[in-house]
Amino acid sequence: MQTSRRHPLTTLLVGWTATAVSAVLATSAPALEPGRHLGAENWREAEDLLPDEFLQAYRSGDFRHEWREEEIHRIGDDPIFQQALERNRGRYALGEDGSIVDRRTGGPPDYIYAWPFPDIDESDPQAAIKIVWNYFYTMYYAGNSHYRADLQWISRNGLDRTVEVDSYVKHYRGQHPRFRESAEHDELLSQSMSEVLGPADVAGIVSLSWRYLDAAKRDSIWTYVPAMRRVRQISPANRSDGFLGSDMSQDDGPYFDGKIQDFHWKLVGEKDLLVLFDRPSFDRQPQLTKLDGGGWRMKIPGGARVGFQLPSWNGAPWCPVEEVLVRRPHWIVEATPKDPYYLYGRIVLRFDKENYLGSYSSKYDWKGKLMSSYSAVRTNIVQAAPGELWGWAGGSVALALNWKLDRATTAGIVAGEGAPADSRIAVPPEKFSLQHLMRRGR
Repeated sequence: MQTSRRHPLTTLLVGWTATAVSAVLATSAPALEPGRHLGAENWREAEDLLPDEFLQAYRSGDFRHEWREEEIHRIGDDPIFQQALERNRGRYALGEDGSIVDRRTGGPPDYIYAWPFPDIDESDPQAAIKIVWNYFYTMYYAGNSHYRADLQWISRNGLDRTVEVDSYVKHYRGQHPRFRESAEHDELLSQSMSEVLGPADVAGIVSLSWRYLDAAKRDSIWTYVPAMRRVRQISPANRSDGFLGSDMSQDDGPYFDGKIQDFHWKLVGEKDLLVLFDRPSFDRQPQLTKLDGGGWRMKIPGGARVGFQLPSWNGAPWCPVEEVLVRRPHWIVEATPKDPYYLYGRIVLRFDKENYLGSYSSKYDWKGKLMSSYSAVRTNIVQAAPGELWGWAGGSVALALNWKLDRATTAGIVAGEGAPADSRIAVPPEKFSLQHLMRRGR
């Protein structure tokens, strides 16, 4: 009787589980290590290092980036910032409405500089909201700003539309002592004004926003619309809607710009993530110019930023192409809006444990289905002057992804010699008045 003869490899695999076989076969893919690229051929190597929807983007070939080992400068290395952290340690608590209170008085603090909660205990039931407050004080630390940005609507076919926006932002808390201004508006946290410069069908739209320190006071938002030739106050409830019909909302901002007290907060956990960082912030010297009125202007390098701008690119047209992946420790926080009419029922946010800057956010509808995601591309921290650190404002982009419609919106600061990319500048409060809004809108 003739017996069948098995190949030695077949004999070896007999009795192995399917999981074990998959593990052996997976070793044929390039290992993910510094200097290699993460892509469709080795995406499994990052299974526990990315939000699932972004991992799938690498699996499909939509995304492809180099993984690098980089030393990230920490804002806490600023000696003045360090001194402030020591003064803040144990000084502040949270009220029932989620607002910060001074333990010594039980009332609102006069002024806070640096993170109000230097020590985060994951067993603390208020840990999540403390992390988010620290994130906002990192934003405040960056100072007042003026910048011009391009918003790009991108589909699978490439660029559909570009809108240019000129924006000013002013913070009334958390300013570096060297740039702190007199407190003319103690009731405010921040103000912003944005004007649409083009194209012609939306040019001239101006939006003004005030955020108040009082937890019970909703944001005030006014808009000038050229077709109506008048200023209208609008509801702050639609901050989750797309800006000018894009996939980027007002509550996105630099990463997250919702009002803290409008959400319930929960700490989900902590983990390392591979985060997109702007490659030039590691490889190039920053081109900073000291402004006459104080602060800094950075010359933004030109060149391709997203996939459709590269003829040889085979991934998603909206994939950032000037970025690298850097492994960073993160807090994972969940936000649930108190407003039942908010567009999203749950948002998962991820904050760097050392700088409290955001990386990826995942937004779900009220039934728990993923709707969209946001990636705030990070940059290294550079030294502008002795003892003065701030974020590189390079060619990086923010990316809002609409998974249902398979499209995205990107936002990037305009490159060029005269385009403003200014930080820590003095901005008079009058610029954010209704009178100025009406003059600017004419």
